[in-house]
Amino acid sequence: MPSMLRFLRLMLFIFLDYYRSARIVIEVIATSIFFMIFLRSGTRIIDAEYFFTVSSIFIFGLTLYTMSVMLNLSDRPQGYMLLARRLSRASYLLGFYSTGLVILGSVYILMSLATIVLHQPVGLTVGNWLLGTLPLFLNVSLLGALMLLLSPMVVSSGWRLLILGLIALAFSSNFIGHPILDTLPTTVTNVLAGAQTILSWPLVPAFSGFALTLSRDYSGSALVIIIAQVSLLVTLLAVAVYAFGQRDLIFTQ
Repeated sequence: MPSMLRFLRLMLFIFLDYYRSARIVIEVIATSIFFMIFLRSGTRIIDAEYFFTVSSIFIFGLTLYTMSVMLNLSDRPQGYMLLARRLSRASYLLGFYSTGLVILGSVYILMSLATIVLHQPVGLTVGNWLLGTLPLFLNVSLLGALMLLLSPMVVSSGWRLLILGLIALAFSSNFIGHPILDTLPTTVTNVLAGAQTILSWPLVPAFSGFALTLSRDYSGSALVIIIAQVSLLVTLLAVAVYAFGQRDLIFTQ
């Protein structure tokens, strides 16, 4: 219980620091502009599929900004003072991560409420919104966990380049044209195809979750998708916490 209270106090401290520094103004302005351009009813008919399509793209982009700011805040010399207050490294790292998710979740909920109350989108009931929001927010959490793992204070530059290289290899079929592949030896193309297949498996839960957000059809393998998203999220966070615990803490200015 004391550890949980310290963790919650840390989240409150981080949120108040984020609020008092006016950094949250960026989220407010970006959300307002997005709402006025894409979610204001006029000649455009807003339905559930349209809402989740544009909202997913926006919230993913906002996740990149908010989590980047949170990671920059965590990588400051002031962190030594927090860790000296009987706060574990895992709580410190997850505190910034969780606070970022709370900010993103709050922005998304307010944006959704404004859309539902003011425009009453076709087919966007409360139950339908919950069905689409669950896999969407899990994907937001996955993106944040990946950014956490790739943070300079969690892994070294060598491991970071390796992880980014593996991700690029998984997507290589999208930007390497068939004319280039045809010039390569058969052995090389077979090895490349096998590597892409293996490396793309961890990405399946995220893409399947996005498809589930758009369809909101839980009659098939939806439960398997949710479990896969949660499992991947736990794995990424566990690896990030373990890597952070093994490194010497040298915060940047």
